[in-house]
Amino acid sequence: MATGATEFIDNTTADVFIPEIWSPLAIVAREQQLVFAKLVDRRFENGLSAGDTIHVPGVSDLAARSKSANTAITYETVTESNTDISIATHKYAAIAVESITKVQNNRDQLQLYAGKLGYALGLDVDDTLAGLPDNFSNTVGTLAAENTFNNYLRAIQYLDDANAPAESRYFVISPAAQSGLMKMAEYTSNDYTMLHGEGRNTALEFAYVKSFLNIPVYKSTNVEGSNSAGHDNTLFQKEAIALVMQMNPTMHSMFDIDYFADKVAIEQLYGTQEMRDDHGVWIKGA
Repeated sequence: MATGATEFIDNTTADVFIPEIWSPLAIVAREQQLVFAKLVDRRFENGLSAGDTIHVPGVSDLAARSKSANTAITYETVTESNTDISIATHKYAAIAVESITKVQNNRDQLQLYAGKLGYALGLDVDDTLAGLPDNFSNTVGTLAAENTFNNYLRAIQYLDDANAPAESRYFVISPAAQSGLMKMAEYTSNDYTMLHGEGRNTALEFAYVKSFLNIPVYKSTNVEGSNSAGHDNTLFQKEAIALVMQMNPTMHSMFDIDYFADKVAIEQLYGTQEMRDDHGVWIKGA
């Protein structure tokens, strides 16, 4: 023990008596807005109970022909092709907690991570769908540059030229691209209110920003790309992309007596496919 006029007990000498406290709260990782699965075509799930491939046949237009007097008409022979949706993406998320940890822990680890298991699978689907827009043949804009009003008009024209239905069209853009939109008078000024649709008020539409040119705009940090390299923003009509969930997220749980551990796992099985290339536009941008 040291002695002297300037010696006293401080935090260093009393360190063994100073407890370190673990907060009952936790810094939970922020979750991205997952929007793609809510916007794409899910019709092909109907009646899917078995199999690993869905064959979707095409139906072509027919020609109107001139009828000549006293001659037989001509019947068209149409050979159709099909688009296949492969159901082959089998993903899971799992966690196991030993019984000693469960007893001595000051919080329920399984409950703490339960929501994260489901989010992991939701993010996986969104990641897959977010990777499809850069496959669209129609493109506008330049990567890492803010898009212009003319870019958005041209994107809409691509869908109009393809006779894509006016309903169920969506912009999905990055926060950087939305910042570019905020600099456009056509987007922000009340003088252009005729260009915008009605707002969204439900909790399901948190990612919804507003409508632009009467098309809903969704903002997501999960749009593929980065601020430095640019993002694969998109405009599409929902029939451009199909999502088939053959097995929705399904939870399994058990107590493993060999390891004295509670185990929880969630799995899903799905497939995605670009169905109508001309119903989507790759908007290269910020």
